Amino acid sequence: MPVQEIVMAEAKKIGVVGATFLVAGNMMGSGVFLLPSSLAKIGTASIWGWLITTAGALLLAFVFAKLGKLAPKAGGPYAYARDWFGPYMGFQTNTIYWFANWIALPT
Repeated sequence: MPVQEIVMAEAKKIGVVGATFLVAGNMMGSGVFLLPSSLAKIGTASIWGWLITTAGALLLAFVFAKLGKLAPKAGGPYAYARDWFGPYMGFQTNTIYWFANWIALPT
């Protein structure tokens, strides 16, 4: 029996940009592609909705970026509230954040 050589192609690597888009696509899901057709019925009001929502998301991202720069440690909103307002407010912030995620993420 002749021995055949199996030549395997070198695996392609995903760069930082590719990995970022892969994660973003998984997080957004298909809704970002299907939603515009649903909103087309509304007209220009939907464009204003997109712009206002984008502005709010960017403002929230800037707030968390600034907080992360001021207090660079693990814990997120809980750690920020605990450091600046005490353990009780840290607990309250974490509880509200937890419930908000339970409500917002499935929708």
